[in-house]
Amino acid sequence: MLRKNKQNEWIPWELRRTNPDIFYFREDQQIPNSPFPLLVYRGFFDKDYAACESWLQKKFTANKWFPLPAFKIFDDTHYYSNTHIALGVCAGEAQLQLGGTLGITTTVEKGDVVILPAGVALRLIGSGSSFSMVAASSVKVPLEMHREQNGQAAGSALHNIIPDTDPILGRKEGLQDIWQPVDTYSR
Repeated sequence: MLRKNKQNEWIPWELRRTNPDIFYFREDQQIPNSPFPLLVYRGFFDKDYAACESWLQKKFTANKWFPLPAFKIFDDTHYYSNTHIALGVCAGEAQLQLGGTLGITTTVEKGDVVILPAGVALRLIGSGSSFSMVAASSVKVPLEMHREQNGQAAGSALHNIIPDTDPILGRKEGLQDIWQPVDTYSR
């Protein structure tokens, strides 16, 4: 039997949204994208929870993802070629374009977690003044960010490395079940 939440308490595990929205994007001339899908966990935690930043940083670290303290989403199309990125929204909401101009536009809000595979394009369309997030990378390396340049991709992306853990769910769920090894030649 489920118990009722106290204010500022996490949603019981049974009610959390652990089945992400899944989006695949094709490679195009401007963006390499990825054969791995982008994952969006909607409403992963209670919007009233006040300690989001520290909880997400601890969760990312416990699952062997590396917090990115100064991470920012830019208002032009860009992607990261050498690591996968996890974004946890801690306040407000933002409208994002994912996968480049041929991708999708979606709104993310407090409680949502986005897992962006290396090479998948990202662009901030707009956000409220209260928007804040916590980010982490799947490997501890300086980020290699690329932007569209003259209609051509500005770099290739890491397409075949699956992290050992999902940044939120850990070893046994999430991207571990969804992302499968990729034969880049058949893409």
